[in-house]
Amino acid sequence: MKQWVGADQNKVPINPATSAPADPTNKNTWASFEDAVGLGRKYVGFVLSLEDGYTIIDLDDKPDNPATEQQKERYSKIIEASDSYTEVSASGRGIHIIVKGTIPRGVRRDGVEIYSADRYMICTGNVINDKPIQERQSLLDTLYSSMRDTQGSDSELIDRDQTLSDQQILDMAMRASNGDKFLKLCQGAWKDMEEYESQSEADLALLTMLAFYSRSNAQVRRLFRYSELGKREKATRDNYLNTGLRKIRAAQPPLVDMEALRTVPEKQSVTASEVAEEQHLSATQTGYELEYPPGLVGEIAQFIYSSAPRPVKTIAIGAAIGLVAGVVGRSYNISGTGLNQYIIQLATTGKGKEGASNGIDSLISAARMSCPMCDQFVGPGAFASGQALIKALDERPCFVSVLGEFGLTLQQICSPTAHSTEIMLRKVLLDLYSKSGWNKTLRSTVYSDTERNTRIVQAPNVTIYGEGTPESFWKGIDEGHISEGLIPRFTILEYHGIRVPRNRNAFHAPCEELTKKFSDLCSIAISTNTNGTCCPVDMELDAVELLDAFDLHADNQINKRSESVEIQLWNRAHLKALKMSALLAVGENAHQPLVTSVHAEWAINLVHKEIESVSWHFNVGQDNSQEGDLIRICKEWADYDSEKRIKSYKCPKQIADFEVIPFVYITTRLRRMSSFKNDRRGFKRAMEEALDLAVQSGELEKLAPTQVTEQFNSRMALYTLPTS
Repeated sequence: MKQWVGADQNKVPINPATSAPADPTNKNTWASFEDAVGLGRKYVGFVLSLEDGYTIIDLDDKPDNPATEQQKERYSKIIEASDSYTEVSASGRGIHIIVKGTIPRGVRRDGVEIYSADRYMICTGNVINDKPIQERQSLLDTLYSSMRDTQGSDSELIDRDQTLSDQQILDMAMRASNGDKFLKLCQGAWKDMEEYESQSEADLALLTMLAFYSRSNAQVRRLFRYSELGKREKATRDNYLNTGLRKIRAAQPPLVDMEALRTVPEKQSVTASEVAEEQHLSATQTGYELEYPPGLVGEIAQFIYSSAPRPVKTIAIGAAIGLVAGVVGRSYNISGTGLNQYIIQLATTGKGKEGASNGIDSLISAARMSCPMCDQFVGPGAFASGQALIKALDERPCFVSVLGEFGLTLQQICSPTAHSTEIMLRKVLLDLYSKSGWNKTLRSTVYSDTERNTRIVQAPNVTIYGEGTPESFWKGIDEGHISEGLIPRFTILEYHGIRVPRNRNAFHAPCEELTKKFSDLCSIAISTNTNGTCCPVDMELDAVELLDAFDLHADNQINKRSESVEIQLWNRAHLKALKMSALLAVGENAHQPLVTSVHAEWAINLVHKEIESVSWHFNVGQDNSQEGDLIRICKEWADYDSEKRIKSYKCPKQIADFEVIPFVYITTRLRRMSSFKNDRRGFKRAMEEALDLAVQSGELEKLAPTQVTEQFNSRMALYTLPTS
């Protein structure tokens, strides 16, 4: 696995490729075992990631803080229970056990540390248990549960009134799934229970059960003293019981203001203008809104918008850019590069993506009357391989391909497990973007099977307008794909708005004036391609100054950032703005194209917003991650009225009237989602860890069980979105 680093005596991880410090959270700074060994440092180490499914159990015996006999006895039990590959640490005093399985986050307690991610472990090969790495998820669950509950500082005890009688508390505890355990603890039979090594541990367990049902510390102490465990002299002291209660209360969710969660009256039906306003707000929250570009590109965008079954401005603009670039990308150059564009349009299913291909087909059909050869500018609807794409360029060296579900294609060709044809397609797409200039060529490829051979292509210009859903696209894209270089070449347009009402005037033909302008542009491009000529695009001084300033801004962003995603995005920023502004200039005047400050400003604004949007996905959102899926369905619950909550999800009426989210709803929704359904850890564990992470990050709040019991007379797990 390419998850190895080097290390010196100071144990700082080192990137084998660059000899710079490695980052256990950034896979681009790791390498193969052979590369790590070849670095020649004192140590090599393995980086832990949730994706690999391995966990390290680290047992410490430090010279300055030697393990006690009780700790050593616990270490022996853990080693015996793990029965997996085990080796001595670099110091010669600690023990490292490697097992299969994961925990939600790292924990440490009494000399034991457990990590599944964002850490690296120095591997010595000094083996003390030479066995294969074993599956030990059950053991990890037990250790994590016992260690997690003591994380953080103790809570200050707050005296609260009891809301249930002692008998009600005892009845609920006896009827619970762990009622047998509760009864044994009450009877003082802890020695017959394997999970408790001392009465102190048994005391804490019984206190925890009682505190689950009651927020009254006085009631918990009283009930505990009714039990056999509470008969010994130690239990008569409040300070002893309060020490345990502080730990318990610290681990419990805080109380939530239930009045603030009462369901607000249902919204009145909205008008069409309010729908449009909501659409605009939704689109600008995490995506970005674009104005129509100047010139012919903007006119085509307005036509595609007006003729779409469900018109969306962002989709129309992306389609117009792709169509014009597919026509003129080879006929014009700026700074030695062609004007081809790589575009991917993201929108959820049913939000209007089909309007792009419909509009392009309609305009091509109208232009065909006066320019029969305009069809050559629309390329194949799928690329079977890199060789197939190159052969398509033999026949027509400049075209736009409208590709459906292209997000999935990008996932496949960028995957570490991509097969040879997918790897070749990725290589060709990388080459084509940078070899679109008139004086550049795509070299031939020779195979043993001569039918697969490709020829040299001069100034190949392929424009891609790919469609996809945010879920399929962002789910398969990580920092490695950005660093690899193909994704930053794409202009990613994302629509987050609502499904707009159906357009009753859809599918109308373009007007004569627009058809003529587009036909003339096609004729010019056909003429230049036939004559073997290429027209340079000039720039006004103001445009030069704007683009130069943007280039310096990109340099500054690269120099001051350490995140590889932002660096790669800004590395392509100036070139993308340059090509986009030139494309707009050609649309404005195809005979003497001149980039003005208006063209430059529009292009720079687009690139700026796109970088912000992509960075947001990596640094904040990743909407289609498991946590993103979880938060999304929780927000959808907030949009349901009480009637739908009751009818569709059988939510009790007293709960449906509050803005709380039942665990059963979360389970029902997440079972249908591929991010959870296909998780190799299993659905249950994936969901539990996502919930745990969402609560830890503050994305969700979990209601205290005592509050659920008091408010709703229920033991159902309930969550809520933060109210602030």
